[in-house]
Amino acid sequence: MDRSLRVEQAVDPAGELTVRIGHELADAYLIFLRARARPNTVLATAFDLKVLLCWARKEPSEVTSRDVIDFVAAQRAPRAGVNVVRISDGGSGLSSRTVARRLSSISGFFSYLMVRSDCGVNTSPVPRGLINRRARRNGGRATPIVRTPKLLPRI
Repeated sequence: MDRSLRVEQAVDPAGELTVRIGHELADAYLIFLRARARPNTVLATAFDLKVLLCWARKEPSEVTSRDVIDFVAAQRAPRAGVNVVRISDGGSGLSSRTVARRLSSISGFFSYLMVRSDCGVNTSPVPRGLINRRARRNGGRATPIVRTPKLLPRI
C-alpha cells in the first residue's frame, strides 16, 4: 500500500460535495456515506481512512485487530517534535474524542466492506469493546476501547 493517498474535494454538477482519497474501496465507501451523512462527516471520515491506510500500509482485507489496536495506541502516543499539550488532561498525542471518532469511521468502513462481500473482508478487525469481569456483572456491557470524558451540560 502506498502512502500517497490524499483527501480531494470537489463539487459535482448537482452542487454536491464529492470526496475521494485515491483508494478504490475507500472512495466507494465515501460515495455510500455521502448519501447518509453531512458533508463535514464525509470529510472527517475521508481523512480518518487516509490516516489508517497510510499508517497500516496494507490493503483493508489484510488489516487485523492487532493493527487496529496498534493504530489506536499510535494515535494516543506523543507526537515527536511537536510542542502540543492537550488542555483537558495535559497529555500529548490526539485527544480521546479524536481517536474515538477515527475508530468509529474505521468501524463503519469495515462494516461496509463486510456487507459488500466482494473485497475479501469477512469480519471487522475493529474490536467492539474490552470485556472485563465488571462488565459481565453489569449485564454483559463491554468497556469502550477509547474512553471519552463526560462534560457538564451547557445551559
